[in-house]
Amino acid sequence: MDNKRDIYCEKIDLRLLLFSLFIVVFSFCISSTKAQNKIRPINLQLNDNKYLFIKFPAEVNYADMGSYDLTAKKCLDRIIKLKATTPRFEKTNFSVVTTDGKYYSFIVEYNSKPSYIAVDMANVKDSITSTDIIPSTGIEVSDIHTTHVILPTKVADIALGHEEVISEKADPTDNIVKVKSVVDKKEIFVETSITVVTIDGNIYPMTAVYAKNPKEMSISFSNEGNALFNDMNVDDDKMRKLSEWIIQKGQYINDLGMEENKMMFLLSSVFTDQDIIAFHLYAKNKSKIDYPIDFVKAHIADKKTGKRYLTQEEELYPFYSYYSDDGNVIHGKDDIDIVFFYKKFTISKEKILYFELYEENGGRNLRFNAPYKTIINAEVMEK
Repeated sequence: MDNKRDIYCEKIDLRLLLFSLFIVVFSFCISSTKAQNKIRPINLQLNDNKYLFIKFPAEVNYADMGSYDLTAKKCLDRIIKLKATTPRFEKTNFSVVTTDGKYYSFIVEYNSKPSYIAVDMANVKDSITSTDIIPSTGIEVSDIHTTHVILPTKVADIALGHEEVISEKADPTDNIVKVKSVVDKKEIFVETSITVVTIDGNIYPMTAVYAKNPKEMSISFSNEGNALFNDMNVDDDKMRKLSEWIIQKGQYINDLGMEENKMMFLLSSVFTDQDIIAFHLYAKNKSKIDYPIDFVKAHIADKKTGKRYLTQEEELYPFYSYYSDDGNVIHGKDDIDIVFFYKKFTISKEKILYFELYEENGGRNLRFNAPYKTIINAEVMEK
């Protein structure tokens, strides 16, 4: 009887051992499957002519590149800019850990024409989709013209994908970037990226191509298009009240403006105080057809023009703009007052100041010049 009991117990022990072994193997398989699901790599496209900006939901704490063919730099807390250091490279990996404990695994492949240059990882799961891509803006750059990019807030970083382009902040502003090409032929200019990051963490990717005479030399991501100066603080409520005061003072300049196609555009007054100067512009639509405003701009230009002279032109960027009515449309039989505030400046006798009012998708465009005396004779604001 004892022998039979021992044999029976041995069988039970063997079954328990096999069952335990099965549980261990099964658990290992399950955990391995879960682990593989968590670290499934995300594919990235990259080349050596364009930066790829990746924005993460939390601050980046760790980053590692699988190859020296890649270079990565941290921009602000949650953004990494990634670029290839060689024209072509073998497929490699890139890993990131953020402060919220999340681990990101990427497979990086060479692509001569990547379909995106900025990605927001906030909702990315297994792959990057169109909703995760931060759309890029096309921009033309020239070796004889300077293109300006206006941002809503102060610039934190400017990244150029290739050395054929140069860029810097337009001092003394904090939110305007100027861009130029260092080559003079389209054939030798390689399409590249210009990406600006502002202090609020927003990314503005641009794809740059060469054009001797760019169609657009001012690209604005700001609704107001105002300049932010690094030594000036703007109180919106105060500036609005000051604009209303200037308009109430009325018109004292009567000979600077233009009237054409039942549209009137003129300069009413100029006021100055300490380190600012303000221009009061007035536009009136005498027709019954609405006038949608494309833009209102001011420039400084040389008086002398023509092939014999090397001319220079500079666009002025207000640090505050005021529109008495809807700033987008001058309705039929209606008018609008516009006040532009600039950091104080003067011009020489050899230069002129001119203002432009352009109709969107229309031909009723107006422009008039103002001589240097217009600024010199500016009225002083009452305290």
